[in-house]
Amino acid sequence: MVMSERVMEAELAAGRIACPGCSGPLSRWGFARAREVRMLHGTRSLTPRRAYCRRCEATHVLCPAWLMPRRRDGAQVIGEALRQSARGDGHRRIASRLGRPSGTVRGWLRASRSRAELLRRSGVRWAYMLDPQLGAIEPAGSPLGDALEALATASRAFTLRFGAGRCPWELAVCLTGGLLHGQPPDPP
Repeated sequence: MVMSERVMEAELAAGRIACPGCSGPLSRWGFARAREVRMLHGTRSLTPRRAYCRRCEATHVLCPAWLMPRRRDGAQVIGEALRQSARGDGHRRIASRLGRPSGTVRGWLRASRSRAELLRRSGVRWAYMLDPQLGAIEPAGSPLGDALEALATASRAFTLRFGAGRCPWELAVCLTGGLLHGQPPDPP
C-alpha cells in the first residue's frame, strides 16, 4: 500500500494497517533509529515509525516506498542499478556512474538475480490483477530483464488504474515486498 506519512499515521492510529505476519491490527510503538538514505541526488533523512501487533506480539518498522528495506540507498538508486545491469552493464561501471562502492552494487545485483523468478512472477500476477485485459508480457532476454519488464508492466497498469504520481521503483518496492528482500504480497 502506498500512502503518505500523514495518512499512514492516521491509518495506524485507527488500527487499519495489518500485520504482515498474522494480519492483526498494528498500533504505534515509537520510532526506529534515525537514518540518512542516499538518493540519486543527495541524501534524505528519515526516522521510521515502529508498529506493534498485539496478536502475534511482533514489532515492525514501517518504511516509505522510496526506502529499500535493509539498504542505505533509496529505491530509485537501486532500481537504476538493476535497469543498467539488465541492459548488460557490469557492476563496476554501474557503481562508477552511481557513485557507490562496487561491492555494494555487486550485492544488489546478486540479490536481485537470485530473486529474479520470484520478482517476475510477482510482477506478472500484479500486472494481470490490475489489468485483466493485458496482452502478453514480452521476454527481455534474461531472468533479471524479464523480472524488470514484468514489474514495469505492473507499474504501468497501476498508474493507468489509479493515476500517476508515483515513481515506478517505489511501486516495484510495494508490489514485491521490498524488491531485494521480503516475500512478495499476493494481489487482493
